[in-house]
Amino acid sequence: MKTKHFFSITMLLVFLGGVTSSLASTVKPVDYKTEFSATSELALQSDSVQADLDTFPNLHPMVVHFPIVLLLLAAILQLNQLFIMNRTMDWVILLTIGTGFIGAYVAGTLVHPHTEGLTEMAKNVLEQHDKYAEWTVWSSALAAVLKVVSLFGLKLKRGFELAVFVIMAFSAYSVSQAGHFGAQLVYLEGVGPQGKYLGTEGEEGHDESDGHSH
Repeated sequence: MKTKHFFSITMLLVFLGGVTSSLASTVKPVDYKTEFSATSELALQSDSVQADLDTFPNLHPMVVHFPIVLLLLAAILQLNQLFIMNRTMDWVILLTIGTGFIGAYVAGTLVHPHTEGLTEMAKNVLEQHDKYAEWTVWSSALAAVLKVVSLFGLKLKRGFELAVFVIMAFSAYSVSQAGHFGAQLVYLEGVGPQGKYLGTEGEEGHDESDGHSH
């Protein structure tokens, strides 16, 4: 029964990852410099206050808040688990850290915006943002794997659960730092609003002196 549950969870995570990859691959490249003005004019002409998703220059801001919340929540739940040591709570934590990892991966790769023409300060801030985002993906993936081991390979052991908490706490710290530098990019460096400094979504690579892609 334990093996059946293990494979069920693994297949669910693989399925969710496959779905997000398929959805991302169907998104057509958009030239934000030429398309954003046109879509903004159409939005103004519409009676609806709520803009359609395809009018946004990038979907990164729509996705990134989910892993921030989930990874912070996972660390809090795991800290609580050190005191209650409840097997049912392990399933809740696994679901939280697993979906947090998927959200972090999607936000950091599939919908990560391409940039161009950044100032030197913006480039440095973006480098820090991407560094912490990468740490978030790897640490949350490791935490999810360790949680699977905790559920199916080990009975509740406080020492192992403490080690899992340390990894989750690091993941929570990393995603917090990534969010800080992301906010700095938007609100202080002006990267993103109305498509500013954003390149074409489908371009490969980046200009070493001007641009960046993820």
